[in-house]
Amino acid sequence: MEKQAINTVKLGIFVLAGIFLLVFSLYVLGKNRSMFGAGFEIKAHFQSVNGLVAGNNVRYSGIQIGSVKEVAFINDTLIEVTMNIQKKMAGIIRRNAVANLGTDGLIGNRLVNIAPGKGDAPLIQPGDLLPSKEEIDTDEMLQTLRRTNENISTISEELLSTVHQISSSTQLAALLNDPSLSANIRAALAHLHDASEKASILMTNANRTLDLASKGNGTLATLLRDSTLSHELEQAVQKIQQIEASAEKLTADLNQVVASVEKDLNSGSGPVNTMLKDSIMAERLRRTMDNIEQGTAGFNKNMEALQHNFLLRRYFKKEAKKAKKEAKE
Repeated sequence: MEKQAINTVKLGIFVLAGIFLLVFSLYVLGKNRSMFGAGFEIKAHFQSVNGLVAGNNVRYSGIQIGSVKEVAFINDTLIEVTMNIQKKMAGIIRRNAVANLGTDGLIGNRLVNIAPGKGDAPLIQPGDLLPSKEEIDTDEMLQTLRRTNENISTISEELLSTVHQISSSTQLAALLNDPSLSANIRAALAHLHDASEKASILMTNANRTLDLASKGNGTLATLLRDSTLSHELEQAVQKIQQIEASAEKLTADLNQVVASVEKDLNSGSGPVNTMLKDSIMAERLRRTMDNIEQGTAGFNKNMEALQHNFLLRRYFKKEAKKAKKEAKE
């Protein structure tokens, strides 16, 4: 009886030890830790780990090579992730490899992805710090997507309003139903085509002329190389400058005359003021003009009387015939 109790205790101890080993094995396997294989540690720094915890997987080029050992704060903006890597990877991973955070599937656990770097670099050593690459923040992506959706909604509403205005516009409907619109558009396109062809021909001719000029041939090259032409152009410019100087002098003289006239008018003296404002002088000038007109009229009558005088009549007829003959010739 006593022996049976001892055996029962031993059996219980054995069962408890087995259960403990089973739970420990499941824990180690769940944390992706090796019970018997040795490894080494490497580190990486991130500004945000977005839910990464100890025990999450570490992958190199998509292949699992270890697990996250510790996630610790260095300061308020930097987090250090310590990774336990399989020992065989010491001969594969190099120091220029880049660590970045990812997700196991769409909604799986967080993990660390290590990607090979470009170029050659020494192999990694235990305790080395890998360069890291920050992942795109999902919250920022969602906020950007929300703003984009709001903008698209606003654009859709404005586009719908524009389409409604176009569909309800009688002027646009009349324009679209106008049978002459297509003919006018075809005519405009034909004119545009003709203008394009003419422009192309003009550019071709211009290129040909420039090509000839660059080779020293053609009229343009002759004009450019003609020293006589340059001398004549220089003389023409000098004459233009002389004319400009004369015009400036004439303008200055006219300004002086105008200033003198204005001075006489303002001061009430001078011949101009006398002619414009002196009533006596104006009356005398008028009488003088009347006398001149009367004298001219009397002179015309005397000349007409002389033409009818029998002594001078023959002379005037001869002069009239001579003038008529010269007019016919």
